[in-house]
Amino acid sequence: MAAPEDDPHVFTFKDEKPSPDPVFEYPDSLRDSSIPLIIDNGSYQCRAGWASDEKPKMIFKNLVARQRGKKDLDALIGNDIGNLEVMRWQLKSQFDRNIVTQFDLQEQVLDHLFSHLGINTQGQVDHPVVMTEPVCNPNHCRQQMSELLFEGYHVPQVAYGVDSLFSFYKNHATPETANGMVVSCGYQSVHLLPVKNGRLDAGHCRRINTGGSHLDAFMHRMLQLKFPGHMAAITLSRAEELVREHTHMATDYINELEEWADVDYYEDHVHKIQLPYTAQPSNTLTAEQQKEKKEQQIRRLKEINAKKRLERLAADQERLQQLMSVQELMADDDEEAFNKALDDLEFSDPMELQEAINKLSSSIQRAKDKVMGVQTQKEEEPETKQPVYDLLDTPDDMLTDDLLQKKKRQQFLKAAAEGRAKARKLNEEKRKQELMEEKRMEEKRKKNFQEWLAETRKKRQVLLDKRNQRKQRKSDMAKRRTFASQQRMKIISQLAEGEKKKKKEDTFGMNDDDWNVYKEINIRAGDSDSEMEQEQLEELETMLKEYDEEFAKDCDPQNGDGVFDIAEYYRLHVSTEQIRIPELLFQPSILGMEQGGIVETLDFILKKYSPQEQLDLVQYVFLTGGCVSFQNMKERMENEIMAIRPFQSPFSVHMAEDPVLDAWHGARKWALSSALNVCSITRAEYEEKGGEYLKEHCVTNRYIPTPVLVPT
Repeated sequence: MAAPEDDPHVFTFKDEKPSPDPVFEYPDSLRDSSIPLIIDNGSYQCRAGWASDEKPKMIFKNLVARQRGKKDLDALIGNDIGNLEVMRWQLKSQFDRNIVTQFDLQEQVLDHLFSHLGINTQGQVDHPVVMTEPVCNPNHCRQQMSELLFEGYHVPQVAYGVDSLFSFYKNHATPETANGMVVSCGYQSVHLLPVKNGRLDAGHCRRINTGGSHLDAFMHRMLQLKFPGHMAAITLSRAEELVREHTHMATDYINELEEWADVDYYEDHVHKIQLPYTAQPSNTLTAEQQKEKKEQQIRRLKEINAKKRLERLAADQERLQQLMSVQELMADDDEEAFNKALDDLEFSDPMELQEAINKLSSSIQRAKDKVMGVQTQKEEEPETKQPVYDLLDTPDDMLTDDLLQKKKRQQFLKAAAEGRAKARKLNEEKRKQELMEEKRMEEKRKKNFQEWLAETRKKRQVLLDKRNQRKQRKSDMAKRRTFASQQRMKIISQLAEGEKKKKKEDTFGMNDDDWNVYKEINIRAGDSDSEMEQEQLEELETMLKEYDEEFAKDCDPQNGDGVFDIAEYYRLHVSTEQIRIPELLFQPSILGMEQGGIVETLDFILKKYSPQEQLDLVQYVFLTGGCVSFQNMKERMENEIMAIRPFQSPFSVHMAEDPVLDAWHGARKWALSSALNVCSITRAEYEEKGGEYLKEHCVTNRYIPTPVLVPT
């Protein structure tokens, strides 16, 4: 990936499209010879070529794209699929994990392979075939493959071998007698294969259901969750490219993960992937047009604020009417209905209801003044029944229990009515002061603009600070062991203790100090204040946008040089994903899979052997498969094996020379040896012993005949 603007941390996607496979020539020298055909049939890629070639002629993804509703068209195979993302919903594979199960698709792949290799002999492929198969391949699957090759293509002989053991055969000096532990990291799974005296010990093989496909899917999902605005641009093909080129294996995962918390380390190691984007056109408006545009924006902003104010006013009036009707239930002595209404409105007690009524009344009065443009003379309250307070002057000892409860309600209702009247009066005085302040500020704006601007900015900042403090206090009160929550609990405990001492009469809420205490301990208190402050904030910001060019520029990223970096917005930051993705091979639990990683499984296998056999196996721990190509993979394996082996116990880790292609190269090396004719299955043996028949050699599975039921 190239780094734009010479920034070493910024890369771009290659988005490489595959080129269709060419049709190779089939010269007479090949036609008349018995040169073996080598097929590495992997679940990710198929690699095929002649044993006389140094490298495979064909490498393509083992995928088939069938066009729905177009039965007359041929299926697309491998590199003929131009865009995998467009065709992904139509893609099919002959593999179930790493086992071939769909042999109709396998036949289409072989048709594609043989035809592009140029084989044009009528009705047959007259060459020995050496084909890879997965470890512990079921006899039924081998029988189907042999049937396809012998009956469908009339091949003269077939030899099977395990792909990772072919790679082992290519890299080990004496594979026929070797001891070792093969770690094969494939596309669908990881296999750990112990090899004793040159033969696979199938009874102690283990599979981990994590492979390259899981790494690609995990990267895909993580980036989509991290950058939801670019979900469509983060395709599975691009995620696969990131895994291949921007990740590495951590030698010490926990320590390296902690290093990413450091800002400097992050800036030095993050990979920024630039997505395609279209730069915004430069501003070509004239000064007069810009002024007109700004005035239109201000008018639109004022209209929006006025509309919001009217909507809030209507909603508040409806809410106030509802709350007042609930309070009437208390005046009507309908205590059961009153308590049920409190619960429905999510109020804990009458004090909270009264607080909400006072706040709404104040908010409505302020909104009416704003809408009318002048101070209203008197707030019109919803008509309510005038309560009668006939028990307030009667001593308690002359009243029954029911009358005492009724007296308490009358005391509360009287205090609430007096509180509303007092709040209304205070609100009127406050509104008068606000109107005077608005007139003063308007005169100052005309006489001393800079002083007015500084004061307006200060007012806005004060409101922002108050709002932030309220949010912080609300958050602190909800947490344990914060000062705010401790003070709240202290006040509550003092109130409870005071009420225990009084016991005679509950008068809490009858005076202004009680309301202040209630606001101190109520977590939800202040919501109405925040709405009022938000309205004031919108008014101040509207004025600043109209008169303060710097403030308008900061609020509009399209204006001037702006704050918003569009190029940065279209960049994917690949940070901890660089080590988290490959870590799945060692910790499948990151994906929620209940199975051990490579080292835990390796340790489990080794414990099945005697100490001397363990020592022999770890002398040649062999890593192969596409997923071992990660940087530092060998070092990580050495560190992990050192941790599970006895102190100063020797071991050796070896990497395949080419983890991806060594299975094909190993099969080619084996095919050119004398073992081919001895260990291949001929057509006569296929017809005599069945399709599942297998001749064992140093790179094959163990052959366990399928039990035959003997009739009794």
